[in-house]
Amino acid sequence: MVLCLALMNARTPDVPAIAAACGYDAVYVDLEHTSTSLETAAMLCASAIGAGIAALVRVPSHDPSVIARVLDNGAVGVIVPHVNSAQEAKAVVDAARFPPVGHRSISGPNAVSGYQPRPAPELAEFLERQTVVAVMVETPEAVAASDAIAAVPGVDMVLIGPSDLTAEMGIHGQYENAHFHHAVESVAAACRAHGVALGVAGIRSLDLLKRFAALGLRFISAGTDVGMMTEAATARARDLRELDGGSTNTDE
Repeated sequence: MVLCLALMNARTPDVPAIAAACGYDAVYVDLEHTSTSLETAAMLCASAIGAGIAALVRVPSHDPSVIARVLDNGAVGVIVPHVNSAQEAKAVVDAARFPPVGHRSISGPNAVSGYQPRPAPELAEFLERQTVVAVMVETPEAVAASDAIAAVPGVDMVLIGPSDLTAEMGIHGQYENAHFHHAVESVAAACRAHGVALGVAGIRSLDLLKRFAALGLRFISAGTDVGMMTEAATARARDLRELDGGSTNTDE
């Protein structure tokens, strides 16, 4: 089981190192929902490598140039949102993988390769072995196509986005809904059939995650940096307010 911390607001290299110290296996830098730049993403990825954990980047779109740039600049994996068909999954693989599987342009040594000089074929082979291609299933259309998506050569993981998926299903946030569970079961079956990892993001219930683990769940996006800080800070403030009888009046 890979535990990943999503970086939404983090902009400094100490945060991936803290994630590693807290027991996480990976971080992913979210470029879809934030203003984080590619330069900052590269710095966070390099920090994760230095801390001994994996760094992935959730790109904002299917743009092949963005996919290639994050992989060339320190990400060992790319998470691509809103992949609704096998054709779209093939385009993602085409952008993320070197020939003959894809058509990613071959650059030079980077943080993932430790900047060690290698002959071009050896470097490409090394980076290819490190690269994780994850596609997100976030619509009923994608669920229906999940078997074809998981069957695409070069796809390593199908990551379910529960918030967007349940919103598209008209049951936003109802993670105990039978229709949502059926969708997860369908995607999980596709992953098992094709030897692809199943991932999920945004679910807090340990009981629900345990049930999904029985279906083959291997990757959990356990929460976000701001979410973790808000939760811990809120709990601490609540406990400390009890020392003053629960008062929040700053004039006292």
